[in-house]
Amino acid sequence: MNRLAVESLLQTNPGARVTIHFQDPPDNADWKALRKKVEFRPIDLAGWLKELPDSMQAVAPVLDKISTGYLAGKSNILRYLILFREGGIYLDFDTLTVKNYQPLLNAQAFIGEETVFRYDDDRVAGNFKLGIIPTGAAFGISYYVSLWNCKYLGDGPVLNAVNRLCMRYWSDRKLNNAVLGSEAGSKFFAKAIALVPETNPGIKYALGPILMNRTWATEAAEHIRRLGQDYFYSIPPSQTFRFFYGPARALPDSAYTIHWCSSNHKDLASTLTLENLGRAAANPTLFHSLAHGVIAQGI
Repeated sequence: MNRLAVESLLQTNPGARVTIHFQDPPDNADWKALRKKVEFRPIDLAGWLKELPDSMQAVAPVLDKISTGYLAGKSNILRYLILFREGGIYLDFDTLTVKNYQPLLNAQAFIGEETVFRYDDDRVAGNFKLGIIPTGAAFGISYYVSLWNCKYLGDGPVLNAVNRLCMRYWSDRKLNNAVLGSEAGSKFFAKAIALVPETNPGIKYALGPILMNRTWATEAAEHIRRLGQDYFYSIPPSQTFRFFYGPARALPDSAYTIHWCSSNHKDLASTLTLENLGRAAANPTLFHSLAHGVIAQGI
């Protein structure tokens, strides 16, 4: 699945220079196949930290405190450091790219918003607010109506309308960091790095989407372009089963990348091999259709 993310990027962005920053590399056929196509660069954290301005040096102790079992937290900080240091576009491995990023390169930086549960930050921080009860009920109705509709009822319009109605009550638009872009020396990511020492790495998402939204609430927001949900997160993270069930729906014209949230589909992801994704299906899902399109071009 990681290889498929890279292959889709290479196919839709011909001529792009793709770099995979890594530690503890695997030893398998897909890793070896990509080594022929992209640059692999070992992570030199000590070297990167030495190059940071003195005002950002406080990020180092935070990295040391992050548990070895919380690699996502470390990855969050590393992507901000790399973008600040050399610029470029960062993408998570659980993505598929469908469009050339060239039109977005005129921005100092860019970031995308997604539709999330409006009390999610409070939930992960353990802060209980009374409004979470009715809002959570609406979220549950929305989730199960969508799942059953998508999985068993052909993704019919009536239940989709019920889902949209519920979403108006429980949802909010917030920033995510699965896809990011910036010039080197970005003031937005400089601010994000500066906020890391004030962040509790023990709170889930605190160094990821929550930090991006905290940074947006500062003066740094004027140095980044905020893109709507259809650019990278056209399907909400709580409903990414839509990629894998029901008929393949059309992506919005403004979609550059889809983020299918591998953490939501750990068991399913292990079954998505190049062999079974490469077989044409009579009624393919959206994910199958996109993946098959990448594989059919020859990887």
